[in-house]
Amino acid sequence: MQSMTGFGRGDLTVGTSQVSIEIKSVNHRYMDARFRLPSSLSFLELQLLEILKNYFERGSFEINVRQKSQAQSEGNGSFSKYSIDEEAARSIIEGAEKLHLKFGTAKLPSLEMLFQSGKVFILNDNLEPVPDLVESFKSKFETVLKELQKMREQEGAKLKSILTQGISELKTSLENLTRLAPRQPIQIKERLETRLAQWKLSSPADPHRMEWEVAMAAERSDITEEIDRLKTHAESFLSVLNQTGAIGRKLDFLTQELHREVNTTAAKSADIEITQLAVNLKTQIEKLREQVQNVE
Repeated sequence: MQSMTGFGRGDLTVGTSQVSIEIKSVNHRYMDARFRLPSSLSFLELQLLEILKNYFERGSFEINVRQKSQAQSEGNGSFSKYSIDEEAARSIIEGAEKLHLKFGTAKLPSLEMLFQSGKVFILNDNLEPVPDLVESFKSKFETVLKELQKMREQEGAKLKSILTQGISELKTSLENLTRLAPRQPIQIKERLETRLAQWKLSSPADPHRMEWEVAMAAERSDITEEIDRLKTHAESFLSVLNQTGAIGRKLDFLTQELHREVNTTAAKSADIEITQLAVNLKTQIEKLREQVQNVE
């Protein structure tokens, strides 16, 4: 069992080129990957995505890769220079003039705007081609993924312990609910008798009719099936916790089912203690659901 939260980092040196890789992951309903690669490695994005999918099924991944020459790493700034794309600058300026004539916006873009466009000022890394860089980089990328996977497994073990404890507490509450459930018909009968006494009828109520009304009300308020389904879902939850692979969606579905059954139980309740217990169960299930959101 894996959490979707983790971090991995690695550095690589090939020739005069130094590359650093950082990968962060957090929870996400599906697989979502955002790559920030240097221009010299940007063509690898699809290949890296396929490698990533070999290790993980769900999560939001932020992959940052930085490449520098050895001289840059040693602080020699002369290796980072900008060139100017005059055609891009001209296009942006002409576009700004058209917007000015039509909408009254600023006539000329500022220097800051041109820089932030990322199209006019282009960073030249002066990095020499390194023949072995691509394969070495892909190998290091997998090493970082394994580090990330190890951390996600460690976090997953902690989550499993928390969820197991949560289900244990939930099952204890269900036993209490089972103990209180037989009180429902008694509470209903007492409530009906109290109302009849308050109404001060001219003639006493038919005892057979009274029994029938109590039986019908007790049937509508019976929570035995809900309790049985709650217990079944709790056992299924524990079973899924011990499965391998991506189990987060299964656990999320089971917490939804648990919540639905508890809502029905609360709606049928004719006893204040059962109502309070149902509210407590809702809180316990919500805590489980919050933790489940981090499970892959």
